[in-house]
Amino acid sequence: MNNKNQTILFVDDEENVLNSLRRLLYDEPWNLFFADSGSKGLEILKKEKVDLVISDVRMPVMDGLTFLKQVKKIYPHIVRIFLSGYADRTAIVTALSEGCAQQLLPKPWDDDELKGVIRDALLQAEELKKKNIGLQKIINSLSTLSATPQTYLEIKKCFSHKNTLSIESLAEIIEQDASVSAELLRWSNSALFGQMYKVDTVERALMILGIDIVEGLVLSNSIFSSISSGSRVLTGFNLKDFQTHSLSCGILAKLLIARISHEEPKNVDRAFTAGLLHDMGKLVEEGHLTENFRKIIDTARQKKTLLLEAEYDVLETTHEEIGRHLAEWWSMPSFLVNAIRWHHNPHLCKIDIDIVSAVHVANVLVQRFELGASGNFRIPQANQESFELFELSEEELPALKESVIYYLS
Repeated sequence: MNNKNQTILFVDDEENVLNSLRRLLYDEPWNLFFADSGSKGLEILKKEKVDLVISDVRMPVMDGLTFLKQVKKIYPHIVRIFLSGYADRTAIVTALSEGCAQQLLPKPWDDDELKGVIRDALLQAEELKKKNIGLQKIINSLSTLSATPQTYLEIKKCFSHKNTLSIESLAEIIEQDASVSAELLRWSNSALFGQMYKVDTVERALMILGIDIVEGLVLSNSIFSSISSGSRVLTGFNLKDFQTHSLSCGILAKLLIARISHEEPKNVDRAFTAGLLHDMGKLVEEGHLTENFRKIIDTARQKKTLLLEAEYDVLETTHEEIGRHLAEWWSMPSFLVNAIRWHHNPHLCKIDIDIVSAVHVANVLVQRFELGASGNFRIPQANQESFELFELSEEELPALKESVIYYLS
């Protein structure tokens, strides 16, 4: 990769901040532009080919949120990063809910952390360019994934009893929905919240974000934007059945990993999260590539095959690759990235093997058990090594199915 071809635009009304950035990045191999207002930033974008925009939130005349919304609308392929003080809760909620930025950074920043976030963002942008400029625009434009109205109503009901609300009970409700879980993991892993270790469970994400920010996201309705836009009816793909499939995969992956968890107890909860989110690339297709997704479903139905195979025909990419790019953009832990990317081909993954294998086996068995639906028109084949890892026998499967149904109820 030739970093010298990559360009960053910084926008901040404070000259001393721009000067600090100039000094910090002087020796870095990137083209740098600086603007002291949103309007000047937009002028630069008209003239220059920019890969990454980093903007402060508090600016006179045109604030950072307004500026980044314009960038998102006019230049959807450009990566956007938002600089903010942690205390500015209203701006944080707006940025999160409206998808103004893919990453949040604290102000003042940590120099090494800032450089690391920039490198990761530019690397992702470069990889997406190689894949498909259309995919790059979709990923960068994405604000929220599709959630079910039932989850929204249940969470709203929770917040109406804030005095008695516990993080554990809220986490239980949110874990019913893959899309909301993905959103909360996304933002809790943002650099703004300064976590030394990756946030890997919904409960931990709630603790990091805080009830106020989560409530702001939910009550804004924006995390559930698909509800207000009207329900899309896609024959062969039902969002409620999909959420049941995702939750069942999480439960079963957790049960499987518990059989071998003596080495790493944390993997039990991680396996649940990985199973819950393994198909989140399909939520992007359902919500943002609706017509193409309709063609994918029709192709899979006609050929009696997996969505994975039909996706290659229509998109030349898959929900695994889309989900993996998204998980990397959103700074999710590596075990999630790998489970999302390799849940159909666990033998190709060289790390996080136990979790990836658990998700793979759970995905296959849940479809055999007919718990929910993932949009496939045949059951995927299981990798024999993954099955053997958990020492599963055919005789055990009915009891395993009953265990998943018990936890679903």
